[in-house]
Amino acid sequence: MDSPLKTIAQLKEKGLPLAFVGDVVGTGSSRKSAINSVLWHMGNDIDYVPNKRGGGVVLGGNIAPIFFNTAQDSGALPIECDVSKMQMGDEIALYPYEGKIINANGETISTFKLTPNTIPDEVRAGVVSRLLLDEA
Repeated sequence: MDSPLKTIAQLKEKGLPLAFVGDVVGTGSSRKSAINSVLWHMGNDIDYVPNKRGGGVVLGGNIAPIFFNTAQDSGALPIECDVSKMQMGDEIALYPYEGKIINANGETISTFKLTPNTIPDEVRAGVVSRLLLDEA
């Protein structure tokens, strides 16, 4: 991809949250560094914790276990699902409790089962943010 930071900035101008999507995610890299880089562009600031972000969504056909766990520990929502019908810049809606992703036309383009099933509750509750604040 040419000019990835410019592409991210253009997508952010739409005012919608971004998701990181790939067919194989988190292999061959430093997992902690990789998820920190992803969340820097797609995550949300954590109150009173400088230079750290949480939240964000990672969708992958196959997510390396260490990357998956690190994403989860960082407050992201990692989901393994079929991403073959998603392209850069697509607007999608994610329904974690229903286990589906729909496109802008309302068509279901992917289904999934959350593992563990507590992930969306952890993300919504800000478990990582709270742990960081408790340590501060």
